[in-house]
Amino acid sequence: MTTSWLWIVFTVAASAAQTARNAMQRDLIATLGTAGATFVRFLFGLPFACLFIALMREAGVHTLCIGKRGRWDLLGFFFRLAKAARGVRPEVLHGYLSESNLMSLFLKPFCGFPRVVWGVRDSQTDAHLWGTLGKLSFRLNCLLALFADVIICNSKAGRDYYLVKGYPAHKMHVVPNGVDTGRFKPSKHDHPRTFGLVGRMSPMKDIATFIKAAALVPDARFVVVGSGDEAYAQQMRDLASSLGVKIEWIPSRSDMPDVYATFDCLVNSSAFGEGFSNVIGEAMACDVPCIASDVGDSAWIIGNPAQIFPVGDHEALAKCMREFKPSETRSRIVAEFSIERLIERTTRLLGKKVMWLTTGLGSGGAEMMLAQLVNHLPRFQHVVVSLTAGGKHAASIENVHSLDMPAGKPTLSALWKLFRIVRREKPDVLMGWMYHGCLAAVLARFCRIKSVPMIWNVRQSLYDLKHEKRGSALVIQALARLSWLPSRITYNTQLGARQHEAIGYAKSKTVLVPNGFDVIKWQPRTPTRGLIGRFGRNAAMKDYPTFIEAAKLIHAKRPEARFIIVGAETSTLEVPPFIEVLGERHDLPELTASLNIAVSSSAFGEGFPNVVGEAMACAVPVVATDIGDTRWVMGETGRLVPPSDPQALANACLEILDKEITQDLAARERIEAHFSLTSVLRQFDGLLSSHEPHATHVSHSVPSLATSH
Repeated sequence: MTTSWLWIVFTVAASAAQTARNAMQRDLIATLGTAGATFVRFLFGLPFACLFIALMREAGVHTLCIGKRGRWDLLGFFFRLAKAARGVRPEVLHGYLSESNLMSLFLKPFCGFPRVVWGVRDSQTDAHLWGTLGKLSFRLNCLLALFADVIICNSKAGRDYYLVKGYPAHKMHVVPNGVDTGRFKPSKHDHPRTFGLVGRMSPMKDIATFIKAAALVPDARFVVVGSGDEAYAQQMRDLASSLGVKIEWIPSRSDMPDVYATFDCLVNSSAFGEGFSNVIGEAMACDVPCIASDVGDSAWIIGNPAQIFPVGDHEALAKCMREFKPSETRSRIVAEFSIERLIERTTRLLGKKVMWLTTGLGSGGAEMMLAQLVNHLPRFQHVVVSLTAGGKHAASIENVHSLDMPAGKPTLSALWKLFRIVRREKPDVLMGWMYHGCLAAVLARFCRIKSVPMIWNVRQSLYDLKHEKRGSALVIQALARLSWLPSRITYNTQLGARQHEAIGYAKSKTVLVPNGFDVIKWQPRTPTRGLIGRFGRNAAMKDYPTFIEAAKLIHAKRPEARFIIVGAETSTLEVPPFIEVLGERHDLPELTASLNIAVSSSAFGEGFPNVVGEAMACAVPVVATDIGDTRWVMGETGRLVPPSDPQALANACLEILDKEITQDLAARERIEAHFSLTSVLRQFDGLLSSHEPHATHVSHSVPSLATSH
């Protein structure tokens, strides 16, 4: 599977400032060119634009070079550009810097209306230095930013600046530059205590403040590395001479890791314009601490307020120098600002946007599985729309929108809110989650002018509509009539798939993707002998009365046995003294692993029982009713009993207690082999990655639908 991205980058090599911008482009292009799984295309224009073709080809990037024949080669150049873009048929048009951003927007209708992504690489514009055309370009960017789908800034300062200029807040994201931590790494040196400044000779870098501070810090060595405006450089040399400051002046170098290795501390004294300072990140990757003026994102990168000083305040800088103490800095760059983090963040923003529409985000197994998928599929942008407010898993998911609907009662305000969210977010894939979420996905699809694939996710078995609430039964029946609309309908149970097909759900759309369990989170620990637990919310389908009656029968024969009940709304249950009700808990892996026996007493409606799989992953012996796909999940492990039969449930538990079985390692092996979270993530990744979900082939690591019980 490959994704075609068309990057539009205009490059020239006429001045030091432009060369610096080209270097940033080169680094990012080379970085994404090594992304491996993604096929990237780049398009260059203007004279000298083909400077980096060799570098791109070396990185495995297909590069097209469209030469601009002169300043006024506008119309012909654009048509050549449009023709090349049509040939690529990109899914993403990515502009880089202001002129390229505009061009990506103008090319959109010529390429089948792909998503347009803008790249913002500064923290404030210097458009006043560009002349009439430069000012016009800046104004057009501010006016047309609303029409970009995603705007990526490389600094928080840049985002904040352009927000004030009218850029849309909900489309702006910060992806800081990445530092090649393989190239920039620590190296020891034997020089005296050295403070170094790296940057081009420009008033923006405010080298004067560095020199004035150096005059107040005796017994230290000072180095300035950079080239540029020679008149400004001479002014700085004259200033240093007048103050009696000895500074080693070094022109721009290509071996910067070796240069940083000669510093004890890097100083960045910039006065303005700094967004994400690459030199700070590079120096810190070399384990060189930094002191910087409070410009751009320097404070965020360094992460230590004691190493930040006010712009132009040479006395404050001198104080920071005098109080400087060596410290470890590389780990911060590796964790937050490495090339790997750059690739991860950029890939997610350039990837497909998936909108999950769910009934709610409460404490059920379906809600938990949704949270797992959203948080473990980083290649996609995720937007979650919950019909109801709040819920246990809402806090663990980013970008959650709630329609604030009363349960089962759609309102006009909720529908209007859904319309606005869909129109603003423009999802590439709609994922309905549970019945009401699937119906909401149908409504969301009609909110989009552009047709987008829709996938339904059905998360339960269906024995009899009489067991469902009237409103839910009507939704289930309506979805059967609408089942020709989705590209795929995923079920987490074999039985549930057959049951829904029997009432009219399109059989040709069926994909089986069982729930998955994190076998690192759920793993065996030392069990408590004789501790029997029933976990799950208090609902009719969970049939707590049968468990309580079975507990009484077990207690009569084994008075030493202990019983616990864990789950939402279980505090209202009437239980005998030997049963402890713990309510809703957040330490379920530890509690589950502590059990001698885990019980599932559900009477109906159970699709894929998470509590059974979680207990099996913890190697806890399971006694469960033969409901939904429990038999499929358990295989030859544990004990299966008929539903609503307290005596059978008690007998199965007593058999395990009598045989003194405390762990079932075969159960964990079955979960690892057939129901791991990794397997489920791989299958959902395949569904979401496909250009045409109805053409997706999903491989199953579990028995097929034809497998009998």
